[in-house]
Amino acid sequence: MAKSLPSRPDLEWLKKTARQRLAWLRDQDAGAKLHQAQQAVAEEYGFKSWRALKAHVDAASLNGQVIAAVTAGKANELAALLDQHPAKLRIIGGSWNRPLLHLAAEGGHLACIEVLLGRGLSVHLRDRGDNATALHWAAQGGHAPVMERLLAAGADIDGQGDLHEAGVIGWATCFSDVRADAAELLLARGAKPTIFSAVALDRTDLVRHLVERDRSQVEAKMSRFEQHRTVLHLAVLKNRPKMVALLLELGADPSARDDIGSTPLNLVSAMTDKSIAGLLIKAGADPKERGVSRFLSSVPILSVRSVPASIDYYVHTLGFEQEWDWGDPPTFACVRRDQVSIFLCQGAQGAPGTWISIFVQNVDALYEDYQRRGADIRQAPTNFPWGVREMNVQDLDGHRLRLGSDATGPADEVHLAEEA
Repeated sequence: MAKSLPSRPDLEWLKKTARQRLAWLRDQDAGAKLHQAQQAVAEEYGFKSWRALKAHVDAASLNGQVIAAVTAGKANELAALLDQHPAKLRIIGGSWNRPLLHLAAEGGHLACIEVLLGRGLSVHLRDRGDNATALHWAAQGGHAPVMERLLAAGADIDGQGDLHEAGVIGWATCFSDVRADAAELLLARGAKPTIFSAVALDRTDLVRHLVERDRSQVEAKMSRFEQHRTVLHLAVLKNRPKMVALLLELGADPSARDDIGSTPLNLVSAMTDKSIAGLLIKAGADPKERGVSRFLSSVPILSVRSVPASIDYYVHTLGFEQEWDWGDPPTFACVRRDQVSIFLCQGAQGAPGTWISIFVQNVDALYEDYQRRGADIRQAPTNFPWGVREMNVQDLDGHRLRLGSDATGPADEVHLAEEA
């Protein structure tokens, strides 16, 4: 029979219990992992997984109650909680740790929006994951009444500066769903159309107008999160044969490649209008590009003891940027430096002592920077026989980064430092 949790379970106590269980498991098996201990504790309390147990405990907390009220659209419950605990107005949570106004906007909960705005939450507040406002999220969901209310409260209708470089109208049109009603609402209120929103809406009149004003628009590219696809890529993805024909007429390159090497023809699928492939091939696309499936990316996952501590080390010592984290406190996160991303996972995926080889422009300049920052440098830049000059850096959990650029001379006849 499953054990019963207290009415206000404490997550830190459960974590301590899991660590104690891990010590017991390692007495039986030295290779036991934390996630096995967490799973055992979760099952003792009748939960299928540690994540399910944690979600239950989070929901039982005061922050969890506030967030649950917002995401469920329970405005009266939200108002009562904020009346008793006004400081909770500015908490973040839910998926991707966003402000309450963003969570309400995403769900289309107008009554919750009223509660939050009435208590002074700023309509200009941006989340830390996408640098987006609540209006971006309302537009993505196509929630017109919420959009109207946010605009009435002074929200920036264009919303430039989000990490997707799409603006509010782009969030309504350029992602998985095209929210035509939301986009038309924005345009009617004076939002500036973009070439991407015009393509997604299949508005040939807008595309012609934008290209007449600026011929370079036909070569415009989306953000790095969308692999810097061109407008022609987007037209194929949105299955717009008329738009594909117009863009080709206006000079779009049928052989243009995005960041992963995909051409517009690569994006043609079984669901795509059959005329689109013909239009692209007639315009000069290589027929062999059809049906090619390219690998998109590879991101190493490092098992760490503490995600917050690892984020701090990678950001402040190794010069990465935090892209996002998951959980409160976070147990999974992503850090990025230029084109290199690394996932950090607390006590689960991955194994101790993982090695990653990263190629950089100038390893000696990086070495000087890392010396100043106090990085754990296990080997200074060294010329190796394989033609790479490498530096060896260790993180808080013993993972190694082999950072290298082109060799500057003959091999130094020094072995790669592989010792722990």
